[in-house]
Amino acid sequence: MDYLQYLIFFSLGLIVSLINSIAGGGSSLSLPIMILLGLPPTVANGTNRIGLIVGNLSSMLNLKKHGYLYMPVFKQLFLPTLIGSFLGVVALVKMSDKLFQAILALVIFFVVFMTNLKKDILGKAPETPPSKRSLKGFLGFIAIGIYGSIIQVGVGFLQIFAISKYSGLSLIQVNALKSALTSIFLVVSTIGLALSGKILWDVALIMALGAWLGGYIGSSLQRKHGNQFIQRAITIVSLLMACYLLYDLF
Repeated sequence: MDYLQYLIFFSLGLIVSLINSIAGGGSSLSLPIMILLGLPPTVANGTNRIGLIVGNLSSMLNLKKHGYLYMPVFKQLFLPTLIGSFLGVVALVKMSDKLFQAILALVIFFVVFMTNLKKDILGKAPETPPSKRSLKGFLGFIAIGIYGSIIQVGVGFLQIFAISKYSGLSLIQVNALKSALTSIFLVVSTIGLALSGKILWDVALIMALGAWLGGYIGSSLQRKHGNQFIQRAITIVSLLMACYLLYDLF
């Protein structure tokens, strides 16, 4: 592998991590490019996740340092996310690529629609975060853990919507929680992929370096520009991603 390819992978890790930090959906950019550069799809999937872990940790730690990671809600959501992660790793999922793309595009449109509704249309989010875990929330985040562990692409949009409705926190606090919870199922699933020999480590480490920088830049932009900036970024990125997925079906 030559230096130009390493530079491409570093830049890819940076850009994808920046997108994921603010909105989500970065893997829809990185995976096709990695496959185009010659990595088998399963190896691209495993290799990509190393950078995702590093980028999420970078974003989360930067936001935590400035007081945006709300630990009581994280503690409530840690266990169901972990359970879902393990279920996702052992689950046998048989789904065609075309069906997956169609479902993912519809999910993204749904999340964009819900995110931009007035808050009271679907029932108000709590004015203060819940003091204890609810059964509905527990089961919901198990499902997100399963989805994120198996598929991963697009899970950030689902998390943003679910955490917002569950906690009533600001979008920057929601993004801090999203980064922390995403790291859980990424670590669990990546261990399984690593044991299966599905990670190209030299590429993974180069992308991880870029991802750390991208996660830091993305979280810093969130702190500087606030909730309105995050919501606009989520809407733009997710709509572009959904339109691309639908276009690619035909």
